[in-house]
Amino acid sequence: MKGKTIRIYLVDGAPTGVLTAEIINWTGKVLVAPRSQLASLAQRSEVRRTGVYCLVGQDPEVAGRERVYIGEGDNVFSRLAFHDKDESKDFWTRTILVISKDENLTKSHGRYLESRLLELARFADRATLANSTAPPTNMLPESDVADMEFFIEQLQMMLPVLGFGFLQPRPSADAPWSRGIPVESPLFEMHD
Repeated sequence: MKGKTIRIYLVDGAPTGVLTAEIINWTGKVLVAPRSQLASLAQRSEVRRTGVYCLVGQDPEVAGRERVYIGEGDNVFSRLAFHDKDESKDFWTRTILVISKDENLTKSHGRYLESRLLELARFADRATLANSTAPPTNMLPESDVADMEFFIEQLQMMLPVLGFGFLQPRPSADAPWSRGIPVESPLFEMHD
């Protein structure tokens, strides 16, 4: 695997404020903001693009576990404003917006991404999902599916760097060493 450069920009100069993150040569862009700074986020023109979003906070019912809501929208900020008034989203303290720098994400791409992110989060089981539905993965042309899967791979690389691990699969008991398959181990020698 080749190295990647992730550029994180602290919009207001504070690590706890609004930030943007990009991977060089990736068309995606991630914005992260505390819920308390939605007004600052609203000042950015790109938040009105098509994309997906995640509302993240502590699960009030399970200590030490996050709760996540994943959605999509033609104007992702309008969806945030809608959810901000929803009492069932009181757990939400941090926001993730995922858009395209080149504005080439369509409503169909957004729905595909939402469905796949929900699927990945469910499989990882690192957070409680607040979504009440599980939309099916919509049909896209084969080339668009390939592009969206690459988009998701980049997102899975970036989110843990930003402090969000809810899409990362748990280590599996299906690892080679657990099935009796010999795994080359380093040899350590001690010399006087």
